[in-house]
Amino acid sequence: MNGAKLRAKDELVKDDTHKMIKEECAILDKVQEHLGRTGTTSVGSSDYDEELIELRDAIAEARPEDIPPLVEQMTRLQAIAAQRGRGEEIPVNPDSPYFGHLQLKENAQTRDILLGKHTYLAPDEEIRIVDWRNAPVSRMYYCYDEGDDYEEEFGGMVRRGEITARRSVTILEKRLRRIACFDKTLVLKKGEWVKLEGTGPRLSGGQGVAVRAEGLKPVRGLLGVDADGVERVDKHLPEISALLDKEQFEMISSRGSGLMVIQGGAGSGKTTVGLHRIAYLSYQRKKRFRSRNMIVLVFNEALASYVKGVLPALGVHGVRVMTFARWASQLRYRHVRGLPTRYSEWTPSVVSRLKKHPALLRILDDIVDQQDEELTNQLYKTVAGTDDEDRVREAWQTLSRLPLDARRKRMQRWMNGEAQIGRDRGERLHTRTDMALESALGRMGEITEDLISDWADFFTDKRALRRAFEVHAPAEFTDGEIDTVHAWCVKAYAGLDGDADEPAVIDQEDDAILLRLYQLKRGWLRGQGGRLEYDHLMIDEAQDFTALETAVMMDTVGYKRPVTLAGDTAQRIINEGGFDNWDMLLDDLGIQNAEIEMLKIAYRSTIEIMQVAREVLGPLAGEGALATRHGAEVEVHRFSDPGQAVDFISSALRMLANAEPFANVAVIARHLQQAKMYHRGLVKAEVPKVELVTDQDFSFSSGVEVTDIRQVKGLEFDYVILVDVNADSYPKTDESRHLLHVAITRAAHQLWMITTDNPSPLIPPRLLGD
Repeated sequence: MNGAKLRAKDELVKDDTHKMIKEECAILDKVQEHLGRTGTTSVGSSDYDEELIELRDAIAEARPEDIPPLVEQMTRLQAIAAQRGRGEEIPVNPDSPYFGHLQLKENAQTRDILLGKHTYLAPDEEIRIVDWRNAPVSRMYYCYDEGDDYEEEFGGMVRRGEITARRSVTILEKRLRRIACFDKTLVLKKGEWVKLEGTGPRLSGGQGVAVRAEGLKPVRGLLGVDADGVERVDKHLPEISALLDKEQFEMISSRGSGLMVIQGGAGSGKTTVGLHRIAYLSYQRKKRFRSRNMIVLVFNEALASYVKGVLPALGVHGVRVMTFARWASQLRYRHVRGLPTRYSEWTPSVVSRLKKHPALLRILDDIVDQQDEELTNQLYKTVAGTDDEDRVREAWQTLSRLPLDARRKRMQRWMNGEAQIGRDRGERLHTRTDMALESALGRMGEITEDLISDWADFFTDKRALRRAFEVHAPAEFTDGEIDTVHAWCVKAYAGLDGDADEPAVIDQEDDAILLRLYQLKRGWLRGQGGRLEYDHLMIDEAQDFTALETAVMMDTVGYKRPVTLAGDTAQRIINEGGFDNWDMLLDDLGIQNAEIEMLKIAYRSTIEIMQVAREVLGPLAGEGALATRHGAEVEVHRFSDPGQAVDFISSALRMLANAEPFANVAVIARHLQQAKMYHRGLVKAEVPKVELVTDQDFSFSSGVEVTDIRQVKGLEFDYVILVDVNADSYPKTDESRHLLHVAITRAAHQLWMITTDNPSPLIPPRLLGD
């Protein structure tokens, strides 16, 4: 079947390469022949007991090299029988049964281990497919390179040998389409195997990454072709699980508790590593990490849509994926009743900046601490002189670590003899003490349950605002800015009482503030069935969330459950949040000894694109991820008018559509109005499959999508054209540097920048040709 595909160009495929192709085709033919003959599409039969007995007998008679996969198979079947009951089958897809090949040599004997999404073993025919999440055999694929010696423990035995082959393969519709190893990548094109430029499999983590055929040089002004009009060769991307390197696999399989911070440049695989960690934890410890009790919170809807598609492909179903804004608004509706559901569209930037400032974490703590102190004094004063004053004081102090309202409710239950505090159940309180305590707790409840007054009173009290920020963020806000915030809040909150002419609205930033007040005063947030307590939380693009928002999210995670933060300081697009670096964020959150893992290789973009991205960042660049793949030079095309630019772009896009109908292209503007103008022009020019994206509703398929920078965060495209990269759109500011850097690093293969006025001062002068 696959042997018919061995025709190759002599100048492209040498003898050693031809041998590798023959080996891979032979293995695939053997697997396909076996699956076709047996009709087997699952790992086991419905009778698990019989299968386990057969495996036990097979282990007793097996050769030493076959024992480890048989032990793995037995362990897996035991888990299935125990957790899922009889009759459950795990499919092996015959169209694409595996994605990785590991060849081990021990004592002059070799054996082949194949990596797939599920385990399938037929040791008599030397077919061993193991689940990529299964340690220890599959772990070797990620932790060793071809030519490495290994020493590992399998089934209680220490085994030593050599990795003689480590290859990533792409199998589509039962045909071998792509082979990649440490020094070469081969793709099948029109019946011939072609060698590509590059150094083998690496993690990409997104859509449509292109690798150019060796020696092809694109002509300036053309997208995706060389001087002879040769289209891209590599159309079949490898299974993403095959591309994890040793460093990434170690992050994924790390201990399942505590906070892990994954820092990496654009295209380094942060999101992919985080999602694979979810898949790994869910598979290894199903009872502890239930997929329906894990959540991924992201910055925008487009990234949420992408993540929702990736997790099922990793064998994980039911994990919630939401934007923080949607998650927080739903929880605020549930926990804080009586406030508007509409948000202001005209919130002044200084108001957003103040409400997002990290100092608010400490300010809210102060507000609740002050209430605690005042209510404690009132309680002590009320019960002073009663017969059980000391018992009440001791019980209240014992509960000091509980949130204020939870503390009050526990005292009420104690007073009624329904709860024990320390060794005291609160029984036989003196009548006078009981009456005094009941009165004090009743008055206290009016304050501890009220969140809206705390929120509104603080932001409408100019003196309190100024004093709080002078203490916790001195010199961050001028008196004039405090006046602006105060005036805005007074006007907005007046509408809550019906005193305004227009319907009441609140600021989007208020959701996190109100939820944090709830956590501080009343305790855990509530889910559909009670306490909201996740087994695992992943926050993607964490650099664009505030410390306050991050604290709200992290406080929904169960005790000793893991949290994964993935982000990149260089890709920050929300400047109001106060995020400068991980150390400052962790300090704001009061977290010590967190694991900060660095991803140092940028797999998405080419060396040429990443070089421009770093130059744009300038003094903000820091230690960036290193790209390893060459590609087309970044081009700047200068025009005097957007109409002229549209004519040029539309011509290039029509040519690309003919040459590469499956390519995906992003035309990215700084502002949405600019994007709309270019979209109208491209439609008039009859560019095929062109869409305007205004609400993050990307298709993740071939075609041209026109949008603005804030919507493409976390995404990638084969080709990117940045329009109106002019001085007025991208002045020499830190915000512009971050935004342009994000836009540039969306490109996997080729990048153009278009100017229609004075070029942005952030464009490297060498690209302007002046």
